[in-house]
Amino acid sequence: MTNGSTIAIEPGTMRDYDALADFHYRAGPPATVARGRRGAPAVLRARDAETGALAAVLVVSMPTLNGLWRDLAWPGRYSTGDKRRDAARVNAELRCISRVVVDPRWRGLGVASGLVRAYLDRPLTPATEALAAMGGVCPFFERAGMTPYTLPPAPHDARLLDALWACGVEPWSLLDPVIARRTLERRPWLERELRAWARGSPTTRRHAGADAAPLARLAAARASVRITAYAAVREK
Repeated sequence: MTNGSTIAIEPGTMRDYDALADFHYRAGPPATVARGRRGAPAVLRARDAETGALAAVLVVSMPTLNGLWRDLAWPGRYSTGDKRRDAARVNAELRCISRVVVDPRWRGLGVASGLVRAYLDRPLTPATEALAAMGGVCPFFERAGMTPYTLPPAPHDARLLDALWACGVEPWSLLDPVIARRTLERRPWLERELRAWARGSPTTRRHAGADAAPLARLAAARASVRITAYAAVREK
């Protein structure tokens, strides 16, 4: 990894994340930050070994208790039917790489995959997972050795996609304000589907009352994304 410099990967802090957070495609910090072996936040940073300039940061979080991708990666391991036992096993065995943020000046140099490999060399738990909306475009988790699993769309996304396909509309086309407005004028019933889509998830529910055209663009952006899950197990 070089642009004329040597990269050093070392423990970081949430201040490092804050310094680069604006470069990540997801707004807001991770919901949780896991603790490392000495109780410090589980953060790695990459910096220029000569100048000390911060190049990238990786944050590890506690996993969500439910994840459809886990039965793809670890069939039956975390879905035994005993919710208490499953939750205890998830918390004990799994951690999630929730953020990998690279300063634009250091992109394309393998810094992101280097950070992920560094974490996987000494993970906090036997199993590691990650979710990425941009995995198909920038598959650095896979380059670092994690196994990808493409997830099906969520039910509310699938319903909206079916509605769009039924009327011959490509989801991405609604990102154009003119096309979104014309589509809604020609197919007024689509507004009802857009509002049902917004109500289908806690993260979009607050947009259910928005004007139809901006809501169409939001729905197109969200529903068009195919989430990729990644999983890795530490070799014994």
